Amino acid sequence: MTLKYCIRYLLLVVGFALLTYGMINWSRTAFSMHGVWFFDNSYNLHPLHFIIVGVAMIPPAMWEIFFLQHKQDTGRDI
Repeated sequence: MTLKYCIRYLLLVVGFALLTYGMINWSRTAFSMHGVWFFDNSYNLHPLHFIIVGVAMIPPAMWEIFFLQHKQDTGRDI
């Protein structure tokens, strides 16, 4: 059971790390929107892309952790 939690917690940590990296890097560019499209920035990633992926990863990882905890506590699925 702990390996399941470990994988979910790692996904949660990666999501928060991507979100934090994107926010810090985007603030370094003065929150510029230049380069959001790949062809604008010679096909480099914009910090907003990291923010989007981080925000997209956090809720499912948290839901899985809560689901596993509920399943362990009650012995049944939601």
